[in-house]
Amino acid sequence: MKILLIEDNAEDQSLARRELSGLGHSVIVASNGAEGLELYRSEHPDVVITDVYMAGMDGFALTRAVQALAAPHWQPVLFLSGHRDDELQVRALQVGADAYVVKPVSAEVLGAKLDVLARLLRMQQQAETRAHDIERYYRAEEEDKRVARHLMQRFVRAAELDDPAVRHWISSAAAFSGDIVAAQRTPDGALHVLLADGTGHGLAASINVLPVLAPFYRMTEKGYGIESIVRELNAKIKDFLPGDRFVAATLAAIDLRERVIEVWNGGNPEPVLIGAHGSRAFAQRHVPLGVLPDEEFDDTLDMHGFADGSQLYLYSDGLVEAENARGEAFGNERLASTLVNAAAADRFEVLKAAVADHLGAGAAHDDISVLMVECQSPTEPVQPPAGRAAPLAAARGGGWRGSLRLSAAEIRYVDAVPILLGLAGQFESARHGTDRLFVVLSELYNNALDHGLLRLDSSLKLHPDGMEAYLSERQSRLTVLARGEIELELEQLIGPGAGWLRVSCRDSGSGFDHAGLHAAAGATGELPFGRGLMLLRAMCAELDFNAAGNHVTATLQLDHGGGGE
Repeated sequence: MKILLIEDNAEDQSLARRELSGLGHSVIVASNGAEGLELYRSEHPDVVITDVYMAGMDGFALTRAVQALAAPHWQPVLFLSGHRDDELQVRALQVGADAYVVKPVSAEVLGAKLDVLARLLRMQQQAETRAHDIERYYRAEEEDKRVARHLMQRFVRAAELDDPAVRHWISSAAAFSGDIVAAQRTPDGALHVLLADGTGHGLAASINVLPVLAPFYRMTEKGYGIESIVRELNAKIKDFLPGDRFVAATLAAIDLRERVIEVWNGGNPEPVLIGAHGSRAFAQRHVPLGVLPDEEFDDTLDMHGFADGSQLYLYSDGLVEAENARGEAFGNERLASTLVNAAAADRFEVLKAAVADHLGAGAAHDDISVLMVECQSPTEPVQPPAGRAAPLAAARGGGWRGSLRLSAAEIRYVDAVPILLGLAGQFESARHGTDRLFVVLSELYNNALDHGLLRLDSSLKLHPDGMEAYLSERQSRLTVLARGEIELELEQLIGPGAGWLRVSCRDSGSGFDHAGLHAAAGATGELPFGRGLMLLRAMCAELDFNAAGNHVTATLQLDHGGGGE
């Protein structure tokens, strides 16, 4: 070790220096306290050995000054004195000395005491190294968390969660939540919501759920149905995460105009629909995302109709598994009772208060997330576009045309509308009207499928639970559909000072009574069908059916008319 020896007696200083050097130490000497303090500042010795009484600054004052300079680190100080006095030893220890040795002292005893100090110094150095490593790790972790928070905020679009129909609550069990919620409108105004719960807790669980967000937003914006979206999410999770990681997820599509909810639930508790006449659970459950390969994945949806004023609740298992101080879970029964017995306007806040009351002063061991959707059909009628003049037959050239023909086998799994919407979106003239185009394509395609190929009767919806019966029958007939085809065609028409998009839909079925359906729906606004045709007539410059009803042409005026591509 490097030792600073402070001794005012020249003979004692020389003797001590020889003994310390003989023990293998490097020795720096000073003849008084002031000189010793200057050497301490410049040389940074490992151990200070000092006499008690010296002219000017004595050993006690020197020790206090040295310890003040060394703070907060430990600086070993050893008093070497010719005075055997208990009071002096106590004073030395009180000012910060570690040992008091009375002269004469043998080299063996002095060496043993210095060996003890050396071991303690090594322990201090090891502790400081560990503390430095911990500090460096902490700072790196904080930087990782900062970047991760930024990424999570960018991935989770807060603007979409401000949708007036959506309320959400996430209570994290760690700094990062493994639960996420997302909401996004389709081009025709239907609402898609997602609640995902990643494996584990904290940052790792939070990273697990990131792959589902971008495809959810992107595909919803393009108009894909949730069966297509959930299949894509499963493939992303399967490719992205390790084999032992997966994501429990619930996706729901709420068609507020048709009053239909479609749900795919993989690994989360059953979503609940609460209405004026009680509650209903979406009981169909699948395995979580990322477990099965695509060829084994099941994208079957659970579908129900709803009455205006209903509320849909999605939640993670952290809610029902939250335990109080007695180890009692919040549970499904308490959840159902809380939701059913609360007034609709207060239900969401009542649920949050019930969970907080159940937990008391304790904290949940898992993330808790809840997402609620107000299911209320729009009340504002669709206004016809201003100045909707028909394009006439004398449209000049310069436009584009694209078509898509699907057979029965393809109809069962191909999402045709987003494909055509993507085609139209490649052209500047049509890009600004894709929301209206989506509505037109969806209505024409669904009419062709439901009434043309599947031969469904809309009067089914008039019976109690008619929407469920209609949807169930639709799924049954679609599953066994073996023959038939639907062809959709888009064509841009350009005329003097204006532009239009003509949509043609033809199916191989025998047609349906479109005139009677439109008349029945127009007689009263309460019928649960025919609203789609009324919407088309309000939005389109022209809407023409052939006599049979299996070929319809709709013409939309473009927002930015004229000019070819």
